[in-house]
Amino acid sequence: PFDNATSKVGPGTTIEKIDGESLDGKRDWAALLNRKAGKPILIEGKTKGGEVFSEIIKPISAGEEQELKYQRWLLKCRETVEKKSGGKIGYVHVRAMNDASFREVYSEALGRMNDKQAIIIDTRFNGGGWLHDDIATLFSGKQYVTFRPRGQFIGSEPQGKWQRKSLMLISESNYSDAHFTPYVYKQLGIGKLLGMPVPGTATAVWWETMIDGTVFGIPQVGVMGQDGKYLENTQLEPDIKVDNSYEKLTIGVDEQLEKAVEELMKP
Repeated sequence: PFDNATSKVGPGTTIEKIDGESLDGKRDWAALLNRKAGKPILIEGKTKGGEVFSEIIKPISAGEEQELKYQRWLLKCRETVEKKSGGKIGYVHVRAMNDASFREVYSEALGRMNDKQAIIIDTRFNGGGWLHDDIATLFSGKQYVTFRPRGQFIGSEPQGKWQRKSLMLISESNYSDAHFTPYVYKQLGIGKLLGMPVPGTATAVWWETMIDGTVFGIPQVGVMGQDGKYLENTQLEPDIKVDNSYEKLTIGVDEQLEKAVEELMKP
């Protein structure tokens, strides 16, 4: 990965040297980039069209690459929902169960997505935290008044909550509070859950760092539903079960997301 918008490195490019060292196919070229994130390096090679080039580029870290991948995925999800729904449905991804994620979801739902007729709340790939009540409160708004100066509609209350239809996406990768959150969403009857079953992992854990740097988690608070059962080890089933096939995902088709749009488009 290279953080350089004008770089000639791209599809079809052949890199022949890194910092003067030839790539002869007998060594792992990745070793030449080790510990060089953020540092200028010289690459030499040929473009797809055969043009010989040499340029200074700056490699990025694995973490930066992961962030770029996430932002690309997020943009694709938004574009898919926008296209499939004809602009009628919005999309937000709850990346983690923390303050920063809530601020992002709040801003997106009541900002960019505020004129949508419904919204998809995506909790897939979320590792947890403590945000279930905030998410449930945000998406459980019920309109009780409208504002109409001289008969013109300009808004309604509650302004700080989503008032229209919603659907929550879940998957096997949801963990901890990302199990608790869809559980609450379903218990309160806010909307339907769509995706794959979530393992029962909703137990609060205290994390401690040991002398040698090892992080040790201590389960402390079990969560019990109104039925008297602990959420721990109780698998959460979706209302609409949809599995993303490997074959479709590898060509960029998210079947769960497309089914969510289809479901929310129903009268």
